[in-house]
Amino acid sequence: MRAVRHTEHGIEVLDVPEPDGDGPIVRVRAGSICGSDLHMLAMGPLPFTLGHELAGVLDDGTRVAVDPTSGCGTCDQCARGATHLCRNGFDRLLGVGAHGGFANAVAASDHRLVPLPESLRIEDACLVEPLGVAVHGVRLSRMGGGERVAVVGAGAIGLAAVAAASPVASEVGIVARHDAQIAAGERLGARAAAGEYDVVFEAAGTESALATAADLCRPNGMIVFLSTHWEPVAIPGLPALMKELAFQWSYCTCAHDGGHDLDDAAALLAADPEIASTLITHRFPLDDAAEAFRVAADRASGAIKVVLEP
Repeated sequence: MRAVRHTEHGIEVLDVPEPDGDGPIVRVRAGSICGSDLHMLAMGPLPFTLGHELAGVLDDGTRVAVDPTSGCGTCDQCARGATHLCRNGFDRLLGVGAHGGFANAVAASDHRLVPLPESLRIEDACLVEPLGVAVHGVRLSRMGGGERVAVVGAGAIGLAAVAAASPVASEVGIVARHDAQIAAGERLGARAAAGEYDVVFEAAGTESALATAADLCRPNGMIVFLSTHWEPVAIPGLPALMKELAFQWSYCTCAHDGGHDLDDAAALLAADPEIASTLITHRFPLDDAAEAFRVAADRASGAIKVVLEP
């Protein structure tokens, strides 16, 4: 089969062995490129297939999205049900420590499969994971309904946060850098951020974005981190102190009392097709992976979510 690897020559599509194992094999139909995928390229050649946002079909015809996280089942975090915080989970994360979904097929024996609503197109279901990340953050914000919400950063996760927060917020403001991101936010119901907000989602991962989030947050408000901070950043200490701001970190997705973040995301995508049509800006066949990664890295060109279709 064919699979996307980062080699000493850059992004290449190589012939690799078919996945094996006792568990289910997912025949991949769509996989979307995440900002984390782009960041990992700076690490040099990697020994695994990339891709942790994916959807496909089982051999029995069941259409599924895949939870890329997987708990070891034996550590203290797995024992309390927080498998996304597994002490040994990094090496099991598809596309990060284990072979991922930018391929014709992927072994998913240790991973949760998310059955898809009939109305959700399989080609759009690779968004279940990134939208689930936003759904997880919204849930951790403990919003009760009617809050003013802002999102700083309008990449795919920031726009997913707009979509996830809109059903419960009274309004959503957005801070975006590029015209295409502003237009996408408006399509999802956001407006340019102005004034103070009860909850601010930081989705850019930069020190300046965190400072902006603190400025936008009302006294006793909350900043929720949906971004990945690959390097240390300074906390805007004085605004955070004088407003007594709360900080909530959010990582991946997990089960909750009412179900699972990924099931909630699949239902949201099915209920609102505008989310997928707004976030997905480019589609490429698997063999054009190098060009897909180039486009995904060029935010100024209008790329938001770039999808590979094996």
